[in-house]
This record gives sequence, structure tokens and C-alpha cells, in this order.
Amino acid sequence: MGVIEKSIFKAVKTGEQLLLSNYTLTKKALESASPALLRKISTFKAWHIYQKSLETVPAYKKFIGNKKITSIEQVPETDKENYVKKYSYEERCQGGEFPVVGDIEESSGSSGQPTNWICSLSEEDMLFKVAKFEFYYVYSAYKKKYIVLSGWSSGPWATGLKFCEIIEHYTLVKNTTADIENIIRTLKQLGPTHEYLIAGYPPFLKTLLDSDAINWKKYKIDLLTGGESNTLEWKEYLRKRLGRREARIISSYGASDIDIGIGFETPLSEFVRGLANQNPKLNEELFGVSMNPIVFQYNPTMHYIENTKKGDFTITLLDEDVASPKIKYNLHDRGGSIQFDDAQKIIATYEKKKLESFLKENKTLKLPFLFVAGRVDGTISIGGNNIYPQQVGSAIQTSPYATKINRFMLASHVDEKQNVSFHVYVELQKGVTKDLKMKEVLEKCILETLLDKNLEYKEYYHNHHSNQKCLKPQVYLSLFDTDKRFKEQDGKIKNQYISR
Repeated sequence: MGVIEKSIFKAVKTGEQLLLSNYTLTKKALESASPALLRKISTFKAWHIYQKSLETVPAYKKFIGNKKITSIEQVPETDKENYVKKYSYEERCQGGEFPVVGDIEESSGSSGQPTNWICSLSEEDMLFKVAKFEFYYVYSAYKKKYIVLSGWSSGPWATGLKFCEIIEHYTLVKNTTADIENIIRTLKQLGPTHEYLIAGYPPFLKTLLDSDAINWKKYKIDLLTGGESNTLEWKEYLRKRLGRREARIISSYGASDIDIGIGFETPLSEFVRGLANQNPKLNEELFGVSMNPIVFQYNPTMHYIENTKKGDFTITLLDEDVASPKIKYNLHDRGGSIQFDDAQKIIATYEKKKLESFLKENKTLKLPFLFVAGRVDGTISIGGNNIYPQQVGSAIQTSPYATKINRFMLASHVDEKQNVSFHVYVELQKGVTKDLKMKEVLEKCILETLLDKNLEYKEYYHNHHSNQKCLKPQVYLSLFDTDKRFKEQDGKIKNQYISR
């Protein structure tokens, strides 16, 4: 790596730090930026990080070996299996040793054994600045006095740990953890005259707002969520519970493996998602999947994101202060990135007038989009059709029994005669009893939603009458805390939606 390249990288970094120190300047810069220039900066920085990691990270040098690589596009992807589990924690750090100061975070273990992630104190500087911009931009927090209640799980997990550490620099925060009684008690004690932001995973937020222990409509509450997917119907359901059409419900995309706040929902990304949800052809061309994914925008000067041929994407951290660099790291989340200009062209083909109207009324960030449709393996297959938990969740959340349901799981069941059937296991809220009508209504709602939102499912269902029986959802209700499938999830941070 040459001296000139190092000098350019340092100059770019200094400029970014100065810019991010001023919210107004950052906003103006990103509203007028050249998407093509941002992409060039992203590619340049990714190549720099790759070269530096070869020099400073023992594990990465071993991983690359004697491969002849001349561009970032040729760099092989890494993931937990081929890199993290193969090399020791120290080997994966710069200099082959842990940083002197920093913290150790932990993944949730939702896909198996929890993993430790080593972070240096110096890498937090840029993260704090970026998080501040996102917080100010999506919530207009620079002109509010939020009281933030952090409902993330407490412990070594990155989300809860970093969230409180960051947000306390910009507003007042209480780490309530995922304790519904604590949150409700706090709201009652502090009163409805303040503006609140409650953060937590989607299932927790829904359970919280399903509580009748407080009159939610008396309070001004916005929500922040992440960690797993949600639907537009889910957002509308929570807004109704809050009694505020204008309530901001924002998702953020990140992972303990990589970083928190990689992508964040913006007015533009929500607009794009809404258009795609109403137009299946636009949805298919933009995202290449039949479900409606969450759409974020991300800063390409902080994260270099590259699509793969497998329908997922890799992420490279572009901060050279990162203790344990991640180069083209694959989380195996289904989705990908779309450049700002490319997305505009596609949308204009289908919804030109709506796009022009939105852009005329709103200043937008000229940042690329990242869409995420759940885990690559987060589906079940029925008759060759992928069934997404998010679509089933959408049906449940819009059903008459939404407030009576605690959680659900999907399964592809095969009987002794190898007949396949589609099972939906539903756990009821505490104190709710089962009835036949509930089962019938839920089965009807799920079927109608899948026929409406899952184009592959719809086509197969209408054209293969003999197989309709296996495609129809069969709902199995269980009382609270009685089904082994759900009890095995107790203590885990995130819900698991597939019963294997």
C-alpha cells in the first residue's frame, strides 16, 4: 500500500469527521451529493482496508494466502464459517492482539453458539457521529427533548450495550431493558407531557403496546426497532395502538458481527417500500423477491456493500480503526444494495408521477438503498414455494385476534405417507383460551394474505388444484407457555419463526 494512497485515505477520513460533526452541513452534503462519487469513494476505501488488513491482520493474511487479487471485486467473501470460526480472536485483530481499551460484545446466538466481537475504543468515534446524524435525521431529534426508553435486552449484546452508550450523548435515556412493567411504570411516573422514544425488537414492542395497563393515546411516543423484519401492516397496527397516525416507527439495520446502524429507514426508503408493496411488478424488479422487504438507506463511505449471485450481500467496514476488520463479510441475510440513480430509474418506469411528486415535496438523501428480506434460510418451502414469516406475521397482525397472540412459528410437516402440509403454530397471550372460530379465522387470514402478497404462492395455488390442500395453512393453537417449541425460545433475544 503506497504512501500516496495512505495520505488520500487519511484526508478523506478527516473530511468525513469534520463534516459529521455538523448535522446541518452533513444533511446538505448528502442531499446534494453525487451518487457516483460516493460509490467511487466507497470502492477506494474498501480496497484500502483490504490492503491494510493484509498487512496488519494475521488471520486475514492466512485467509487470502497466495491468491492474486487486483480489485475489490475479486476479494473473496468471509463469514462465520470460513473466517470467524476458523481463526482465533487474537489472530483476527490488527497486530494479532486485543486492543488495550474497548469492549467485548456478543451476538445473540439466534443461529447457534454466541460469538464474541472485539471492539476498540477508537472505532467508536465515527460510529457515534454517524448514529447522531441518523437519530437527528429520522426523528428530527435536534429540535426535540426525547426521553428514550431502551427496551433492548441488557447484557453483552451489541444492540442494547451500544444503543444506550451512544444515545445518552444526545438525549435522556433510561435502560429499562425488555421489562414491560418498568416501561409502563416509568411512563406513568414521568407523565404524558414529554416526548418518548421506545426502542426494542418488533415482538417486544407489539407485546408492550398490546398491554392495556396504560392509555397509550395520552402519550406522544415514537418507536425504534430492528434485529428482525417487520411488515407495513405491523407498523399500522402499532400506530393504531398508539393513536397517532404521525408516530414515527423506524427500523435500523445492523448486526453484532459488523456494526449497528448500517442502514436506517428514511422518508424516501419508506416511500419506496410503500410503492413496491402496492405494485408487485415494481417490487419484483427492484428486489427480485416476492415479499416486500424492509428498505433502508446507508452511507457508502462507511460501509461498502456488494451484492452476491446467491441473493445476499457482503459488507466491508470502511473505518481503519476497527480492531477486528471485516472485509466482504456475509451475514447471509437475503437482500442487496441498489444504487440511488438505478432505483430512481426503475421506480420512474412504473410510478413516475408519484416519484416526481414526492421528490418535489421532499429533500432526499442521495444515498444508496439496502433492502433486507430476512435470513437466507428464514423460510419454509411448501410445494416449491417459499413461505416467509413476515407475510404470515402480516396476516396475524391484521386479523381480529392480533392482540390475543403472543408469537408464532412455521413448519413444513411431512406425514408417514410423505404428504406435505403447511403448519402455523400459534402461542396465545397469557390468559387467552382457545376456540375453534379463532383457528378458522386465522387460517382464512393467512391464506388470503399469501394469495395477495406472495405471487409464486398465488400462481401455484390457482394452477395446481390437486395440491391446494398442502398449501392451505393449518393453524395449531397452544396456551401460553405450554408448547415445547416456544418454551425452547425462552431466554433468547430474538424470536425464531421456523420450527425445524
